[in-house]
Amino acid sequence: MEFGRKAKIRASQSEDILPKFWYNIVPDLPKPLPPPKLLDGSIPPKEMFERLFPKELVNQEMSQDRYIAIPEEVREKLIELGRPTPLIRAKRLE
Repeated sequence: MEFGRKAKIRASQSEDILPKFWYNIVPDLPKPLPPPKLLDGSIPPKEMFERLFPKELVNQEMSQDRYIAIPEEVREKLIELGRPTPLIRAKRLE
């Protein structure tokens, strides 16, 4: 094989390898993260974030759960769209 040429073997993302949960590192941190603060130093209520972002996103960001279920609609779209860059087998590293 000529140096610099890419291998022709590619893998696509299938449903069985796509995760069903997102991992949330926050519960595993040694200390809790400080809460977000406004310019005056006060802590905004959760409802303030819900006006700016989708409610589900705010719930995920503020969750203390170690694993957060990926919504089925999102999983279906990830399977449909595939990876942004296809996986390429690195034969020379085997």
